[in-house]
Amino acid sequence: MKRTNSTRRAPAMMALACACVLGMMAGCSSSGSGSGTRPPATTPPPGGGGDDGGGTPPPTTSKPTTPTGQVAEGAGNTVTATGNAITEIGKQIQGANLPIVTDATGNATGQVVIDAGNTVAALGAGVRDGLGKMGAVDNPVGVTVASTGNVVTQAGHTLSSTGDLVNSLGQDQLKVLSPVTTPVGAVVNHVAGGVQRLGENLGDKLSTGPVAQLTGQASKVIVPLTSKLTDTTQALGATTRLGAPVDNLLTKVGGVVAHTGTHLSATKAPVVGPVGGVVTEVGRTVAAAGGLVHGEGNAAGGSGNPLGGLLGGLPLTQTGGQAGGNSDKGAGSGKTGGVLAPVGGLLAPVTGLVGTLGALGR
Repeated sequence: MKRTNSTRRAPAMMALACACVLGMMAGCSSSGSGSGTRPPATTPPPGGGGDDGGGTPPPTTSKPTTPTGQVAEGAGNTVTATGNAITEIGKQIQGANLPIVTDATGNATGQVVIDAGNTVAALGAGVRDGLGKMGAVDNPVGVTVASTGNVVTQAGHTLSSTGDLVNSLGQDQLKVLSPVTTPVGAVVNHVAGGVQRLGENLGDKLSTGPVAQLTGQASKVIVPLTSKLTDTTQALGATTRLGAPVDNLLTKVGGVVAHTGTHLSATKAPVVGPVGGVVTEVGRTVAAAGGLVHGEGNAAGGSGNPLGGLLGGLPLTQTGGQAGGNSDKGAGSGKTGGVLAPVGGLLAPVTGLVGTLGALGR
């Protein structure tokens, strides 16, 4: 039988098709998850870029508080710890078996103390979160002022607990007093409700509107002023070389006091244990006060005249026509004129002593 052209081309077409299939399988093997060599992975650039979310975003840093803010924060924490201590004492009163009084009266008495502690703690929190964050928040004065509303609200809770305490005095064995205690307690509770509503409205009023604008302006004045005063005290400490020793002393004393407070808290004794937190915060506040006289950036002898900014505007014109005088001439040299010339002679011993201390410290 004679073969046609189409019959001769069939094996060739079949071989070509098999070669194509094998090529496709090889390509899948090299690019998939199977065998084969993968291209090296590319590392995204640091800092990220674009909307694909690649890279690591830069870390967010908060503004540091000023040294004055740190001391105010410590004071706020101390007040808060005092409130917490009062609250713990109130809980201990609730858990104790008080003689004479009924259980209801004991619980009510403890609740009054607890709410009073919450009021004190709210006051400390306002100072801590406001003035204690000077330099880190835009309106620290406004935050502290606005927290007054919460303090008033907590005071309303304390008054309400007082009304419950009055009501409890007319129960059980003292039921004969109920004709007096019941109406008086109702009046106290009614007043307490008004105080609570006043506190809620007061918080809104103090945090918005004209009051917020006023406190914002006050913050713009107070924060730079405290920073300038701190710079002056730190520069004075650097010039006299007393800043670092005083800072170290306050840090050590504060550490001892804080350590003592920690031990008191660990005793968990009635009354004494809760007071330990107050002692601890007092120690931390004392340690923070060292930053007012010693700054990390102030090198000894490198701050110049620490009082120059404060005395620059005073009339110190010399009789010879020079304004200010030479720095190498003492205050008692007789070359300084102006309205403070008589004071120069009086300050000569002091300036001499400061110069001696500076020479000894070198």
